[in-house]
Parts: sequence; C-alpha cells; structure tokens
Amino acid sequence: MMRYNKKMSEQICIFVALLGIMSCIAIYFAQQTEQYQNNFVFQQILFFVVGFGVCFLIAKSNMAFIRKHIIWFYSAAVLLLLGIVLKVPFAQEVNGATRWYRLGGFSLQPSELVKGIFVLVLAHFAAKYEKKPIKQLLIVGGLACPILWLLYKQPDLGTTIVYLVTMLTILLIANKSWKLIASLILAGILSVCGFLFLLLDHMEWLEAIGFKKYQFARIFTWLDPASDPNGAYQVNLSLKAVGSGMLTGRNGNMYIPESHTDMIFSAIAHQFGFIGVSLLLIVFIFFIKILIETGLKMTKSFSSILFAGFAMCFAFNIFENIAMSIGLMPLTGIPLPFISYGGSSILGNMICIGIMLAVIRYDHEME
Repeated sequence: MMRYNKKMSEQICIFVALLGIMSCIAIYFAQQTEQYQNNFVFQQILFFVVGFGVCFLIAKSNMAFIRKHIIWFYSAAVLLLLGIVLKVPFAQEVNGATRWYRLGGFSLQPSELVKGIFVLVLAHFAAKYEKKPIKQLLIVGGLACPILWLLYKQPDLGTTIVYLVTMLTILLIANKSWKLIASLILAGILSVCGFLFLLLDHMEWLEAIGFKKYQFARIFTWLDPASDPNGAYQVNLSLKAVGSGMLTGRNGNMYIPESHTDMIFSAIAHQFGFIGVSLLLIVFIFFIKILIETGLKMTKSFSSILFAGFAMCFAFNIFENIAMSIGLMPLTGIPLPFISYGGSSILGNMICIGIMLAVIRYDHEME
C-alpha cells in the first residue's frame, strides 16, 4: 500500500512538472512580442523551484496536527483577505482593484495563496459532520461565506466564482441527504435566474449590493460584442490569435494583451495551433483524472472530499480561463493554473499540491 501511495504522489508531481515545462515554453514565445522587458521565463522557473520547495515541505507536514488546529489556519486565511479589503498600508491597488500585498520588490495575491486552506478547511468540517447533513451545510456554508465575501469585495469576481463552485462541489460530494442536495441545486438555478432578471431590469439593485459598472460592461460586451467594440478589443484579439494558429501554429508573433498571464491560452493556440492546444488539454485532463482517481481510492471520507474539492477547483479554473479566452465567458482576469506567469498563482497551486501529497500519506497512516 505504501508503494501504491508513493506511485500516486509521483504521478501528480510528474504532471505538475510537465505543466511547468509547458508553461515556460509558452511564456518564452509569448514574450517575443516585446511587450515587456522582463525575463519572464527565468522568473517563472524560479517560481516553480520555490513552489516545489514549499510543496515538499507541506507534503512532510503532520496532517493530524493541522486538522486539530484547523481553525487557526482558517483565521489566518481570513485575516490575509481582510487586510486587502481594509487596504492596509502595504496593500497594492492595480487598475482599480486591490488584490495584492506589496512587500519590498514582491507582490503576493492572497486569493491564490489561501485556496488550499479554503479546500482543506471545508473538507475537514464536511467530513466531521457528514452524518448531520443540515449542521454540515450550515457550518461549511458559514465558514465559506466570509471568504467568498472578502474575495468579492476586492473585487475579484472570477476567483469568487471558482471558490463558490468548489464549495458547492464539496457539499454535493459530502452530503448524504438527497433532499438537501436537490434543494441546493434548485437554489442555485433560482439564484442564476434571479441574477439575470436583476441584470436586465433592475441593475441598480445589483449596484446597491456591491456590483461594479465595469462588471456589467464586461457581461454586456460578452453577450453582444458589437455593442462595444472597444470593450471587446481584448477578446477579439484573443479570438484572432486562436483562429490564426490553425493546425500547427504560426511562426509570426501576434500582439495579445497579457499574453503571458491571463491570455496565455490564446498565445499557445497562436504559436502551436490545434495540436499544441490539444496536447495541453490532454495533460490537464489526465491531471484532473489522477486527482479524481486518487480521491476515489482514499480510505477516509475527509481525504476523498478534499481531492474532489481540489479536482473541481482546478478543473473549473481551467475551464473559466479558456472560456474567457475564446469568448464563452466574460473576461474575469483569472490565470490558467500552472501555465500563466505569476509567483502567487504558482505558489498557491503548489501549496494545493503539497496539501494533497500530505493527505495521501495521512490517509495511509490512519488505516
């Protein structure tokens, strides 16, 4: 069994390393447009080296100790996000949004760093109260809501949606009451319908609860690009880049805003075409598949719930970024996991991997 657990951990690490290599190649070609002077490839390699170091440190941690003191980790996550919303002195505002801490020459984005803690906390309490469905729903929902609200207030709607979908997945996987699950699904459908109704007929009500005008503009531009050609500029460039790649990609460099970060999928499609994009998606699919299979083979409900949460967190994040790049969803400014350039994104994802590796070992030890 120990050999099998080691094999699962190795498979996860191999696919993460493969995604890291693909990331550096994609960033190298993306920066050939000379939008920036920085050597993003070298910095990304450095981020991965640090990320793997943090990952392996977390993998060696005592998960039983962490679960015993889980509320302290949750409190730390809330405080990190609260500092952003309160705009403490070293909180950094960029393009009207405060999402980063500026420490010396480094910027850290808490919403990426606390992702692993969010899933860990919800999985812990979902497993702890799995025989009490209503109490489970109230506690998991009650713990998730402050974090969701703090993310939304930054504002960071794209990341908020990822966290929300992750929370709902954990509840659906962990909850044993089909009536409660059906109620959650119905509530979700009604919420979406209600949002669309307010968006079309009572936008001022949405503004009163904190929605911003630029968020409405992005949604309307997504629904009708012709209504605002300037607003659809970035999406149109992205679509042209994706389409121009054709089967094998093109050698010429095409200007795409943020091609090394949020729009890196478009840069990959342009440089490597359908074949390159297909290869990337295959690697992502196998990565998610391994997470799901590992979760199904865990012996403890906590471990299975945690892997389900991380699998959905990564899967929806991937879907949201790609859908944004090809016009299927409004622009949200969310990175492509393990591929987009960014220290906070890489470090946050590697923290998640470290937690999963620690849980694999913990699950074996608790047999």
